[in-house]
Amino acid sequence: MNRNELLQEVAERLISVRTGLGYDLECAAQLAHLDAERLASAEEGSLALGESELQNLADAYRVDVTAFFGGRVTPMSYLFGA
Repeated sequence: MNRNELLQEVAERLISVRTGLGYDLECAAQLAHLDAERLASAEEGSLALGESELQNLADAYRVDVTAFFGGRVTPMSYLFGA
């Protein structure tokens, strides 16, 4: 899987978890102490969130961070991006 495919896969999971909880993007960003524009970009697949941002989201959503990666441990900002 190349980096762009991984970004898209994570984007889909970010949206799925957020919408499954009934959060809109602004609410989710606020709960996770993230900039809403960064979260929107991550959900579009155009930005890899940093590890601390992912952990903040996971904490806000009450899931393990691996939920965004199909149960795999991946970060290093989705493998070597920043």
